[in-house]
Amino acid sequence: MTAAFFPGLMSAAESATEPGLLKGPLHDLHARLGARFVGFGGFEMPVQYSSIKEEHEAVRTHVGLFDVSHMSNLRIEGPGAEALLSRTTVSDAAKLKVGRGVYTAVLRDDGTILDDTIFYRMADDSFYLVPNAGLNEAVRAALEAHADDVEGDVTVTDVSRATCIFALQGPDAPAVLKAAGADVPDTPPFRIHEAQVDGAVCQVATTGYTGETGYELFVSEERGPEVFEALLDAGKVHGIEPVGLGARDTLRLEMGFALAGNEFEGGRTPLEAGLGWAVKWDHDFVGKEALVRQKETDDHDRLVGLELSGRGIARHGYAVLDGSGQQVGIVTSGTLSPSLDTAIALAYVRPGQAAPGTEVAVDVRGRPVAATVAKTPFLKRS
Repeated sequence: MTAAFFPGLMSAAESATEPGLLKGPLHDLHARLGARFVGFGGFEMPVQYSSIKEEHEAVRTHVGLFDVSHMSNLRIEGPGAEALLSRTTVSDAAKLKVGRGVYTAVLRDDGTILDDTIFYRMADDSFYLVPNAGLNEAVRAALEAHADDVEGDVTVTDVSRATCIFALQGPDAPAVLKAAGADVPDTPPFRIHEAQVDGAVCQVATTGYTGETGYELFVSEERGPEVFEALLDAGKVHGIEPVGLGARDTLRLEMGFALAGNEFEGGRTPLEAGLGWAVKWDHDFVGKEALVRQKETDDHDRLVGLELSGRGIARHGYAVLDGSGQQVGIVTSGTLSPSLDTAIALAYVRPGQAAPGTEVAVDVRGRPVAATVAKTPFLKRS
C-alpha cells in the first residue's frame, strides 16, 4: 500500500502552506523524521514516514510509536463527576475503580453516537476522558448540558492543547518502555498508572488501537517532544519505527475497530455499530429510551466485516449489494490488509445480510466485486 491511499497527501514542504490546519507540538520533529502529512481532524498529521506497509509490519512484529496528540482531553472533577459521567455515557462510572478505564460512548437524545471514547478514574472525584479529534468542544458541551441533572459540583476542563498522547504498540512495547526508564507493571488492559520517561511525569495507560500489546502515554505539551525522542532512542535496539495515520488505519481495520468519522457517520447507535456490549443497561443515561426501543424492535442495520474475494478495494461510501444487485448496505472503511494480503472492509448491512458467511458484493466503481460477511477481528491473535 502506498501513500496514494490518502487523498490530499502532502509532503512536509507542501504542508507548510496548507491553510486552516493546526500543527501539533511535534510537527517539526515529524518533519525531521521524514513524515509526509495529511489533514485529519483539523490537524496536519503524519500519514507515513517510510511506507505504510513497513510501519504496519513493525507494529505487528516488534514495536512502533505513534503521535496521537490530535486526540482530545477532558478532565471531569468534583463531587458530581461520577454521576455526570454515568448520566452522559453508556457506562456506570460508579463501578469503575481508581486507576482503571472503560471504553464507552456519549450519545445524543435519539440514541445515536456523538463520540466513542475512553475515560479513566484518576481519583475518587477525578476522571480523565479522551474524545476523538475535533470533538472536544462537542463532548464538553454534551457533558455540561447535564451538569444540573446531578448532585454535587462538577467542572469539565478542556486540556486538549496542553497534552500530548503517544501510543507505543507492539510485542516489544514493554521492553521499550522499561528501557526508557518507566515502571512497567504487569497489568491487564484498561489500567492507568503514573511513570517517568526521561524525567517527565506521564500517565501510562494499557490501551491502544492496534490489537497489540502496548501503551498510551499522556504527557504535558512542553515535555512531549523529548519524551517522544526518548522512546525512539530506547527502542532503537528493537527496531522501533515512528508510525503514521496510514498504518494506524490498516492496523485498526484488521481488528475491526471503529473510526469515529467513518463508522458513526450519519448517526449510528451502539446497537447498529456492534457496541451493545459496552452499554450498561442498569443505569439511566442520555439516549437510553431510544436505544431500548431499538433493542426491542431489533430491525436495524448491523456493522459487519467483509472479505473481498474479487479484485478491488472497498472504499468508504461504496454500496453493498445482494445477489440480485440491490443495495443492502454501505461500506464505512476498507483497505488491503498488509497482514492477510486480502481486501477487507467494515460495512453496515440489513439484518438479513449480517450473518457470517453471507455472500454479497461491493460496487467498486460500477463493478460488483464478490465479498463474504466475516467475523471480526479479521486478524486472529494468539
